[in-house]
Amino acid sequence: MIDWIFILLVSISGLLFTAGDIFLKYWAGKSSPLYMAIAIVFYVIAGLFLAYSFKRRELAVAIAVLTCVNLLAIALVGFTLFKEVLGLKEIIGISFAFLAVILLTI
Repeated sequence: MIDWIFILLVSISGLLFTAGDIFLKYWAGKSSPLYMAIAIVFYVIAGLFLAYSFKRRELAVAIAVLTCVNLLAIALVGFTLFKEVLGLKEIIGISFAFLAVILLTI
């Protein structure tokens, strides 16, 4: 049976981590302390959602799902916002990550 609350907690955490990553990317380019502060806030809130997900599933499963959510979100943001392109090797790697999550959760 799928634990939708677990999926929701980890997905929110992954998206919040992605938001933090975006602000760190901006910080790296502009070195504004504001971007760093915003990134830290997103990371702390993301960590809270992740911590609650550990109450529902094993650590390895939670981190694997989180990584896939974050990976997919970052790939989409990188492509749309930063005009970054994934090569075949990266696409295959992301596919293997999703296969790992499927195997861990069944």
